[in-house]
Amino acid sequence: MSIAQLRIPAPYAVFGRLAIAVALALVTSVVRAETVLEVIPLHHRMAEEVIPILQPMLVREGTLSGFKGQLIVRTTPGNLAEIKRILASIDSAPRQLLITVRQDADARHQRSSAEVSGNVGNENVRVIVPPTSGGRQGGRVVIREGDSRVRARVLDSNSAVADRNTQKLRVMEGREAFIRVGQSIPVRGQEVRRTVVGGQVVEQVVDTTQYRDVTTGFYVRARVSGDRVTLDISPQRETLSGDVRGGVNVQRVVTTVSGRLGEWMELGGVGQDATGQQSVLLGRSSSVTRDDRRVLLKVDEVR
Repeated sequence: MSIAQLRIPAPYAVFGRLAIAVALALVTSVVRAETVLEVIPLHHRMAEEVIPILQPMLVREGTLSGFKGQLIVRTTPGNLAEIKRILASIDSAPRQLLITVRQDADARHQRSSAEVSGNVGNENVRVIVPPTSGGRQGGRVVIREGDSRVRARVLDSNSAVADRNTQKLRVMEGREAFIRVGQSIPVRGQEVRRTVVGGQVVEQVVDTTQYRDVTTGFYVRARVSGDRVTLDISPQRETLSGDVRGGVNVQRVVTTVSGRLGEWMELGGVGQDATGQQSVLLGRSSSVTRDDRRVLLKVDEVR
């Protein structure tokens, strides 16, 4: 009989599969019997900081958890020695960092206008052009002849406002930190209150005062590797609006950046341009407004 024609009877085939299953179970039990459990105290780092680094180093049957500044490791002896070696290199004293956040706001406004007004004519016809603006700023020229008078007004103005806000916060690497400063601003308004008097609803308008917080600050978490730093940061700045009563201008950035220690990094910025023109009878005005906002960041190591 050739090898190709050899057939294993069914009872022996079942016995073979059973033997293989028993052998695998014995191997698995031996592997499990070789696992050890150890509690490792942490000296400088928190468990949630080191577990994500050590987890990929575990063997498949190993487990890793943290409890009150300690690591609980269940794994093979060889893998435990590797875990301890890696932990010794990362469980070191965290570096002290000084984080500086600067939020800049630059506003520029340019306005130009020119107009002619007055009255010109004779006893039969007279043309009167009233001024379009009651302002007295700018250069003015008046020409008179008899009872005719012509006025010319030219205005050219420029204004620039620069606002710099800097905040500093000292933090340990890998830890979260938050700083916020500001003030509560009273905002006056009115509301309608309804009361029932003698079975009738009576409405009354009363003055109210509400306080709104206007703050500046940032949240940050920093991680350092060599001379490079990676930050999860969210700076926010609020200022009172000069255009809307009780309004607040909000500037906020949420981002993750990486750079070198001691170097300024720009997190983001916003630029707004507004141009307006207005024409009237014998007059014209134009205005240009530019508003630039930037958020800068620097991290220094405190030695």
